[in-house]
Parts: sequence; C-alpha cells; structure tokens
Amino acid sequence: KAYELIKSANLGKSEFDPSESFSPDLFVLCAEQALKMGQPEVSEDCIQMYFKVKAPITQFLGRAHLCRAQMCAPKSAENLEEFENCVTQYMKAINFAKGEPRYYFLVYNASVLYWQMVRPFLEPGYRHHLIPSLSQIVNVLSQTEEEDKEWHAELMLELLECYLQAGRKEEAARFCSTAAPFIKSHVPQKYRQMFSVMVRHELMDELQLKEEKKNSISLSVTFYINMLKAKAERNDLPGDVSVILRKAYRHLGHYNHQRFPSIREEKMLLLFELARFSLTLKCMEISSDCLSDLKKMESKVSGFMTLLPGDGRLLTCIWTKGKERKSSSQGLRVGTLPSFLPVFCTTAVRWCLQFYTCPFLFTFIVTTGPQHHSCF
Repeated sequence: KAYELIKSANLGKSEFDPSESFSPDLFVLCAEQALKMGQPEVSEDCIQMYFKVKAPITQFLGRAHLCRAQMCAPKSAENLEEFENCVTQYMKAINFAKGEPRYYFLVYNASVLYWQMVRPFLEPGYRHHLIPSLSQIVNVLSQTEEEDKEWHAELMLELLECYLQAGRKEEAARFCSTAAPFIKSHVPQKYRQMFSVMVRHELMDELQLKEEKKNSISLSVTFYINMLKAKAERNDLPGDVSVILRKAYRHLGHYNHQRFPSIREEKMLLLFELARFSLTLKCMEISSDCLSDLKKMESKVSGFMTLLPGDGRLLTCIWTKGKERKSSSQGLRVGTLPSFLPVFCTTAVRWCLQFYTCPFLFTFIVTTGPQHHSCF
C-alpha cells in the first residue's frame, strides 16, 4: 500500500503533494523493503522515481545504488556483462560513501553485499574477474579504517587467492608486503593462514620466513609442511623428508594444550594436517604418531562432537560456530566461510573414508571462520 501511495503521489494522482508530504528518501526505503519481500519490479520502480526527483545528497543516494546493484546481480559466472553492471553500482555507492566519515557504514555494507554477489565467481577459472573491484574495495576499507578488522582481513586473504589463481605472483607478493603486517597486527588468529600461503607460493624471502617462525611453534610447523608442499609440486622433494616431518612433529610436542586449553584446537588442526601430509608422502610412522596424539587428547570441550560409528572407531568432529551478526536496521543475516573450508572438508572426508578400515583415529576438524555481516 505504501508503494501505491508513493506511486500515485509521484504521478500526480494523489491528494498529497509529494514535495510536501514525504521525503524522496521514502522511495529508497520502499525499494529496500520490496527487495526483502522478493519484489524486484517494485524496487526498480521506486529507485527510478528516486533518481528522477532532485533529492538532497544523503546516505540514501548510496543506498539507492546498493539497491540497484542487488537488482542486477548476475545469476552465474557466465554473465560477465551483468557482473560489470553490478560492480559499477557497488563502486558508485563506495566512492560516494568513502569521502564522508558518517557514511563509512555504506562502504562496509557494500563490501558485504558485493561478496554475496561474487560467490559464483569463486570457482577456479573465474576469480581473476574479481581482482579490479575487490582490490579497490580492500583499499577503501583501509582508507576508511574499517572497525571490523577480521572482515577486512578475510577480504585480503580472498584477494590474495585471486592473484594466485590468476597467476599474478608478483602482484601477490607486493600485496603481501602490506596485507601480512596488517593481519599479523590486527587479526593474529588469521596470520597462520596468511603465513602458509606465503610459504607455499614463495611470496616472501625464505630467510625472512624463517625469521618469522623462530618464536612460534604453529608457524614453524606450518613452515615445514608448506615448504615441503611447494617442493613436492615442483618434484623437488629433498631426501630427508622424513627428518623434516619428524622435526615438525617434535615441535608440536612442545605445544602444552593441557596448560593452555585455548591452543587445543590449533594443535589438533596441525596434528591432522601433519598426519595427512605425512601419509601423502608415505611417512606412515609419523602419520601414525600424529593420530595417536590426537586420540590421547580429551574431546570434552565446548564445540566438540564425538561420533561413534558402528564398528567402534572414533571420529571426532570439531565445529567452531562462525560469528554471525545482525544489521543495525535492515536485519539481514549474512554468513561467510573461509575460502579453504570446502576444500579442507572434502579432503578430510575423502581421506577418512579411504583409510576407514585402518585402526587409526580419524579426526575431522572443521573450523568456520567469520562471518557475519549485515547491511543497511
């Protein structure tokens, strides 16, 4: 009914004078509600009416661009023209908002809605399309000093993955020079993920990487595993592979999860990763030792589920629920997952099933990372 009233007033068929009765902001508010209710035609009509009137420059100009962007979102990664049109609307909202601190929230909202839109382009072979727009968004989030550092770091990691999948290693290395210090300083819980990528793809000088790992058990283990993975991809594995893996395993022995329960999940994740990689390299003894350690670790902690299959073998699932936050006004709830999660889950399940008949402990660790986020 609100839409009909606004429409009538705009056409001059209402007893109300639109210039006196209501603000043009109502066009945008109506458009946003229409989108929520699954009525894109109504939303489009409201946005067209908004841009036809001489509305004052307020936050609603940015919100109108966000509405338009959502209306022209591509349905698949094949619709590149729709993708470009959609990105244009998001960048209009971002460029409008970045110049005024009170509108910074629109930059954040645009980044969240943009990330929802690009999901079809996260498949291999399509990520390179995201680099121009995602790099701009990451830069603007830096300029506006986005408060949600974790979300900012997540987009940085995704942009790094885009560079690597596109084969733009030099740009990836340059990007790491700013992204790595940011993540290490503001979101330290994500730094191991960043560090592993830098080691795996040799994006930083090896001496510098070795210096980084000196005072960290988790980074040391991550360094050994990913250094060997990089060499394995080049068919350049050293002759002392088992020695290096054993060294990584011994490092994990210094991780005192009983004294510091907060590191339990990280230790289990590293043990699982080391066990799987050792098995891949046919270092069965190290893999067995890792699994034995996992079996000894208690599982009665928050967020753990222990499942007992019919034959009595133990499958432990660790599920850390991702953060999900509600918006201040629109009330949308948007969840995001780390880019490595689908691959990790698939690999873990296949690995467990392949060796299910073995008397090993199979620990399936699923860690969901941020997110969130909410809009408007």
